[in-house]
Amino acid sequence: MLVQLNELLQNANAKGYAVGAFNCLSQENIEGAVRAAEELRSPIILQLAEVQFPCAPMELMAPMYLEAARRASVPVAVHLDHGQSFETCAAAIKLGFGSVMFDGANLPFEENVAITSAVSRMAKAMGVDIEAELGKVGDVGVDDDKVDVFTDVEESAEFIARTGVDALAVAIGNQHGRYVATPKLNIARLIELHERNSMPLVLHGGSGTSEEDFKACIHNGICKINVATAIQVGIADDVKRYADSAERIDYITMKGIMVGASQRVVAEHIRLFESNNRA
Repeated sequence: MLVQLNELLQNANAKGYAVGAFNCLSQENIEGAVRAAEELRSPIILQLAEVQFPCAPMELMAPMYLEAARRASVPVAVHLDHGQSFETCAAAIKLGFGSVMFDGANLPFEENVAITSAVSRMAKAMGVDIEAELGKVGDVGVDDDKVDVFTDVEESAEFIARTGVDALAVAIGNQHGRYVATPKLNIARLIELHERNSMPLVLHGGSGTSEEDFKACIHNGICKINVATAIQVGIADDVKRYADSAERIDYITMKGIMVGASQRVVAEHIRLFESNNRA
């Protein structure tokens, strides 16, 4: 069933678990993700980031996302991840996305507030939820002494009050992409952010985070966790094993392998996030 992002996150926030948000770049990704959610009776978020448009155009992916959500026997939200402009967020809303994220984390604070506020007003006028980001989620690790890249506690409260967002992605040492080593998350900063703000918090760059850190995040305010790289790696690895061992490569068989890999990786994360049996 197609539902709103905020409904999923408020439930997760109240009951102490996180909902997985999975970047799906193909029909096989989507099918596997929904199968995992249905098998484990978990809510789920299907999402697409603007940087992924070249290989998964939003105009083509949106109908598949929405139809898969409507047909699912569990709650499914459809979300724009890392929208880079007001115009992209508007286009996603027009296509039927129930929630959008504007990513102004690399902008000066006041500019981030201004554009996020404009997107927020537009989204709420259309009954759409909004996520934003404050602090820098990098592509490489950060040390604890480089606190300037972490989300500032007092700035987070001001940002939320001025923009009216429904969820805030925070920077606590997490990274996008494939980790070369397990990241060191600043759980102490997360606890401060959670104590200061009652709204659902979001962890980006979930692929490769340790089980211990996932649990610490979930039990300290993280209600949405983004996963992209882990799915891509899982599918690529399974397809390679098939191609290396098969005498003759069959395309339909390969599609089934992609669905199965997506289902396996998503199921693993659903269990980690403690969202199974919540639907």
